[in-house]
Amino acid sequence: MGSKGKMSLALVLLALIIMAGIFYWVYTSWPEIGIQTPGNGNGGTSTTTGTGGKLGVGVTIEFADGTAQTVDPSQIQYTLFPLTVYFEGRQVSKITWHCYVQLDWIGDITSLELRGPMEVKSDTVTLRREGMLKTYSSSDLPAKNAWFEMWKFSLDAAEIEYSLGDGDFTLTCTANVTATAMFSTGQTSIKTASAKGNLPITIEAAGLTALLCDVQVQIFN
Repeated sequence: MGSKGKMSLALVLLALIIMAGIFYWVYTSWPEIGIQTPGNGNGGTSTTTGTGGKLGVGVTIEFADGTAQTVDPSQIQYTLFPLTVYFEGRQVSKITWHCYVQLDWIGDITSLELRGPMEVKSDTVTLRREGMLKTYSSSDLPAKNAWFEMWKFSLDAAEIEYSLGDGDFTLTCTANVTATAMFSTGQTSIKTASAKGNLPITIEAAGLTALLCDVQVQIFN
């Protein structure tokens, strides 16, 4: 065999070694790149299904002068650290709390249920608590990897003042959500997350004022 033939054979062998290395890396890294492959436990065919996402709490402050400001998780979707917004003690007329969800999944979902409680408390005083429930079918699923509002409720300044009286307080809104997804394969994926937002306030004779707000984002587990 001439030198050119030997070189061609060497190149072919090198290409085969490189391809084998790539296949080995893909095989060993498969579970680590976000794709779940749950089998039937008996060596049967696996399917690629799974869910994930984020949960966040937001707040809309309506001020006495008629203006409003919303703080929501879309403003911090690239970080899991709290976002703090200062309101500089402006007088408040109404506060609305929002529960936001962002979902992602692999596979064909036939039904999706989002469920859990959402409440606003100040220390031991519960100002509002509601049970959240949203259901979806395969035809009306929310968009992947996009924040959407799952739930919201509001409290007027007068309601808050009546419940707490005068002084300095921190209103904490907590949302706990369980996401249950059913896939066309018959498999079920259940994920949970808890997120909260804190809103320090002051209540005086002149009324309710908001000082600042921080909202946090949590990953579904």
